[in-house]
Amino acid sequence: MHTNNSEKEAVPIFYGKRAKEEEIENILVDTEIYSCIDDSCIGWMRKDFVTDDLLCPMCGNEMMSEIRELPKI
Repeated sequence: MHTNNSEKEAVPIFYGKRAKEEEIENILVDTEIYSCIDDSCIGWMRKDFVTDDLLCPMCGNEMMSEIRELPKI
């Protein structure tokens, strides 16, 4: 009896480089942010997204203005 092995196994294909249109440039810029005044809290946010009350969204303490080098959005 003759067996026909015409079914092929799936072979994964890997590509080593992204397409150029998918590459993301990480441009860092000096950005004004507000960070929590509590040293035990890591809460901070960009000035563009801060609430009017300037309270930390994580712990509720006040926040102070500072400059950080962050990726451009």
